[in-house]
Amino acid sequence: MNLYQDVFFRSLDVLRGRRTIERLHFLRQSQHWHRADLRAWQLQRLNALLQQAHDHSDYYRRTLNGVRLPLTQLDALENIPLLTKTQIRDNFEPLQCRNIPRQRFVMSRTGGSTGEPSYYFWDKRGMDWNRASVYRGAEWAGVNLGERTVQMSGSHYDETQSQKLFNRIVYLLQRYRDYSVAVLTEELLERYYQGVRAWRPSSIWGYASGIHAFARYIQKHHPGASFDFLRGLFTSSETLRPEQRESINQVFGGAKVYDQYGSREMYMGSECREHNGYHLHAEVLLIEVVDKHNKPCRPGELGRLLITDLANHAFPFIRYEIGDVGVMSDDAPCACGITLPKLAKIEGRIADVVVLRDRLLTPPNFTILMSDIRGIKSYQIRQDSMDELNVYIVADSDYTEEVGQYVLSSIKKMAGEQVRVQLEKVAEIAVPESGKRRFIISSVSRDKI
Repeated sequence: MNLYQDVFFRSLDVLRGRRTIERLHFLRQSQHWHRADLRAWQLQRLNALLQQAHDHSDYYRRTLNGVRLPLTQLDALENIPLLTKTQIRDNFEPLQCRNIPRQRFVMSRTGGSTGEPSYYFWDKRGMDWNRASVYRGAEWAGVNLGERTVQMSGSHYDETQSQKLFNRIVYLLQRYRDYSVAVLTEELLERYYQGVRAWRPSSIWGYASGIHAFARYIQKHHPGASFDFLRGLFTSSETLRPEQRESINQVFGGAKVYDQYGSREMYMGSECREHNGYHLHAEVLLIEVVDKHNKPCRPGELGRLLITDLANHAFPFIRYEIGDVGVMSDDAPCACGITLPKLAKIEGRIADVVVLRDRLLTPPNFTILMSDIRGIKSYQIRQDSMDELNVYIVADSDYTEEVGQYVLSSIKKMAGEQVRVQLEKVAEIAVPESGKRRFIISSVSRDKI
């Protein structure tokens, strides 16, 4: 028995009317289910959600009109229309289920990193499944609930929320410290370094760019510092670039980076110790990878991700187009022993893919190029048409005109002769309120993937 989890935290669950630890115990067992048992569970949960939405949400009463319930197989889900961010904003009231007590509704919002922030509700009962998934994902890295944790959030919104008295009390009880990386200075990074060394957490969670900036600071000012107390660095919210993973692992020692796939709306998947894709929290969420016709992609094919939250009965997310693109893995067993399905890769947001007339350029094309170059502090590629790319570079002291010419010629070669590529040096690249540092922005890809 884990005293913190099974006594202290379970007592908090009882006081708050929650079931997080109970859900965590369930998920520890279900992660080893045979695939047929998992699909049967998913179908049962999906039908319960669809019936709830049809009976009690005005929006879904219209949307599901003509859909024969219950579904007899999971594949029938592809006949249900998608839910987009625009539809959420336009149907905020009709989406809500009238039979759920208002005390179960928890207001939140998306990060707005694509310029489309929207509000929605969590279901408190569903949140128990969500939080249990987070704790289970940490256990795959050998980190347990109740151990000391540092959170490095890059969002101004999250920073504001963390200062509220209730959240500060929760953080204290959970042995959790919040270090904002929304705005960073060397003085602040030094304070964080000293704080981590004194606090000795077993894990650090945060935006990939924030943890990477912290690692680079340590590498420069405290080379060789030991972090033997750290077992996991959990990156999320942004696409983790290969050079970032390598740099973070080098500073903190060993293969400690565990990338997570999640959003403010829900928590989808986590790397295990094999670091070979993302095990999906499939008992809680159904995740589809679809093509431009909304038909399922085969394993290995790039497609758009659709999310169905099986646990939110207050504000249903059914085939929600989250705005990301990725690749589903095949059914080969994972050496870690977990039988949950996997996403092989998360390529980023739909707007992170450059769509040209005869090819797609996914983010790794640019990250690999830029990782080989000295002299570039940060960069951003913007696409407003299929015939033109604009590359913006923030130079550092090692930048030369030869560097600029190399970047320009390399991207021209990737894009093809018919595409006009322009490069411009700028003083800075603005970071949105969400804190997510987007290095590719394409207004073309939304309609083409």
